Amino acid sequence: MHQKPSESAKNCSSQAPPLKEFWEWEMGDWRKSRAMRIMAVDRGHVSYLDIDFKSGTKKTIVLPTFPLDSRFMLTSSFHQMYECQHMVPFSFETIRCIVFSISPIMSVVARIYDTRPGSPHLIMETTMTKFVRDVSRGDIYAAAWNYKAFEDPSPDRFWLQIEVTDAMGRSTLSELRPFSVNGLSAKISWTWKEFFVMGCQWAVLYYPIFWSAIYLMLSILLIPKICLIFSKEQYSYKTSICEKGLINCIAWVLQDLCRIPVVWFGILGYLIYLISCPWLIGQVFTDGENRGYMTYMGWVVKNLNNSEKHEYIGSPDIMVVVLSHFFFVVIPSILVAGALAAERGIYKEHFLSLSGKKEDDSSQKNKRSVKYDNQGRRIAKFLFVERLFRKILLVVCLAICWKHFMNCRVLIKAYEMNPLLHFPVYSLTIPLLLAYAVYKTRSIQ
Repeated sequence: MHQKPSESAKNCSSQAPPLKEFWEWEMGDWRKSRAMRIMAVDRGHVSYLDIDFKSGTKKTIVLPTFPLDSRFMLTSSFHQMYECQHMVPFSFETIRCIVFSISPIMSVVARIYDTRPGSPHLIMETTMTKFVRDVSRGDIYAAAWNYKAFEDPSPDRFWLQIEVTDAMGRSTLSELRPFSVNGLSAKISWTWKEFFVMGCQWAVLYYPIFWSAIYLMLSILLIPKICLIFSKEQYSYKTSICEKGLINCIAWVLQDLCRIPVVWFGILGYLIYLISCPWLIGQVFTDGENRGYMTYMGWVVKNLNNSEKHEYIGSPDIMVVVLSHFFFVVIPSILVAGALAAERGIYKEHFLSLSGKKEDDSSQKNKRSVKYDNQGRRIAKFLFVERLFRKILLVVCLAICWKHFMNCRVLIKAYEMNPLLHFPVYSLTIPLLLAYAVYKTRSIQ
């Protein structure tokens, strides 16, 4: 439930502005997780139950429909309607549930627990009776109660559980859950994963994160290039050894990336393309042949009759594509390309030192007297042992490309696209630039 914070003072005037809130539902994940969600609307009260079939089939399913779970299902308008007595009174007068079972039901019992003493204490137990209605699926059970006796300023003081017993003697319990008849929402404790998915306001955070990533990548590219052109101080492997420090090491790696102009200009041009051009062209809707294009702001699509254009829909949902591409593909590719260039500089320095030469007098004769067989063994040892870091970087390159191609595979299936026709720049630029960086840094030439 997405809603604005409720005001502390109630406003029962007919001129009071309506509260702005909306439901956001995931209806299930049958294909991968074999899970489904049952949703019920009972006199305006919405409730749901998640069923996981990986743990086995369910003989009996119990879905309480009233009172509502105070952790998830209460809205701000619910509390306001109760305080102003605008609710439908008879909808509060019974405890209700829906029961699905493959066997005849013998009894349905509702129990209410009070947690104020510190541990759940049973304060009410009542038998629920079946509503006789002409329905083909599920049976509705209800039990009368005095709902006003359960008014309380605490939204999680009272807890409800329903037990169903079928003709085979099997007992099925619903989840023990808190309720608040006066519409107060209970605070829930998020796990980090739940907070990351549901608690963060991604609609607000998307553009700050997007532009922060863009500025970060442009800074990584442009600042070392400007220093390389206009500054007298040049960073290299030698300077990083003489002047140890994290900043010197980072400056050396990024400046070495600038010394591979094809990769540097390629990444810069790719970032400009991602900001100013469509990322991909795909079939957004399942019906019709019209295709739309996606930018970092959303999808641009037309109606089936091409009469109206919808601009930038699907935002911020497209952040799943945009931000994952930035943080798991583009930024790692920039850093790995710089590391490959820096590793080549280290290799060059070691090679020249081991061969008895210097970079500035490579045309002069070697005045050192060394044994060629020992020197060959030392160079061979360096080639096969000390270039282990390059091999690690190659594995990282393969991991980045694998992640990128898996993302492309998902997009191809989702929007019925051909990577060579509908998003060639998005799909091929990073792998080609990484391949060129690997090729260019293979030797000291």
